[in-house]
Amino acid sequence: MTPSDHGLKIAFIGSGGITGAHAAAVEAFPAYYNILATCDIHLPSAQRLAKRFAPNVPAFVSIEALYEEVGEELEGVIVCLPHFLHEPAAQFFLERGIPVLMEKPVTCNLVELNRLRELETERAFVQAGQMQRFQAESLWLKDYIQDEEQFGRPLSFDLNIWQNIEGYIQGNPNHWILDRDKAGGGICISVAVHPLDLLRFITGQDFTEVMAMGRFDPPFRNGAESSCSALLKMSGGLTGTLHASYKATRVPYSQRLVLFGERGSLYQIPEMGCYSGPYLAVSADPKITSFEEMYGGFVPIADKVEAAYPGQGKSAFVSQLLHFRASILEGRRPTQNTLAINHNTIAVLDAIATSLKSGQVEAVAQLV
Repeated sequence: MTPSDHGLKIAFIGSGGITGAHAAAVEAFPAYYNILATCDIHLPSAQRLAKRFAPNVPAFVSIEALYEEVGEELEGVIVCLPHFLHEPAAQFFLERGIPVLMEKPVTCNLVELNRLRELETERAFVQAGQMQRFQAESLWLKDYIQDEEQFGRPLSFDLNIWQNIEGYIQGNPNHWILDRDKAGGGICISVAVHPLDLLRFITGQDFTEVMAMGRFDPPFRNGAESSCSALLKMSGGLTGTLHASYKATRVPYSQRLVLFGERGSLYQIPEMGCYSGPYLAVSADPKITSFEEMYGGFVPIADKVEAAYPGQGKSAFVSQLLHFRASILEGRRPTQNTLAINHNTIAVLDAIATSLKSGQVEAVAQLV
């Protein structure tokens, strides 16, 4: 059997909202995957997900029961559970030699991430679900920003991400995402994790220092931040800001990135009702001689992305799942989104959380 016709035997652990994106990725290449089972503490939800794939796919309410039934056949699992359950679920499957694709954040903190790293082997690994790294736009931006002729040395950035929490929880005041003990934090770990990780990917730099201030408005509890404003420094000297808020009353869930280099600029602002995009980029002659010239040369990158990465405009969830599958079939760890690669993303979230409490500049723990 060749990799191209192998139906990877996997199970879904968790069946909440984000599971739909992963299920759609499976459905994009149905011959590549064989869903053996689903699992969720709410059995009807697990059963609905199971029937999406085939009438006879079994559903379970615990990973122990699922493993007892299909564990001998399992080649991988996709975990889409509340954050506080990520580490114990990954531990369960790693100890049984089964690779894990973990929805972001991979863990609630660096202590949990390091515990999982100790359990990994070449064949039993965790791939972090930072899917934006697999977007064709992200690949192009990485090439562009790390090109000294086009962009030059990155100098400063601004990251924004906003979401209306009331719309998200839909009237449920007991939702786990409101509780720091279950979510691992507030807006930063649940949502800002995306642009923070994306910035690391496209610049090739890691975070080194952070100073954060925030708010802790209801309905959040146990120290989960409702909003955060932070100053950040990166390993190549790049500095900038993050503004993230769950209290965006009338702004839809959206992400914005602005990045300035010695020669080029990247500008993105979402249109109303859109999550992100489009990116506008310019590589300018640094010898600007008039005020008006500062506005010239910005163009959408969509055509450039397609030219550089033809046919790769498929869903980032599809691409990350294909990467997970290829790693398993080739008997190796992923080349993208390993726990080691994700270390600095979780470390900066830890540092932000510490700075929110201390009111001081905090160092970001580095990978050793």
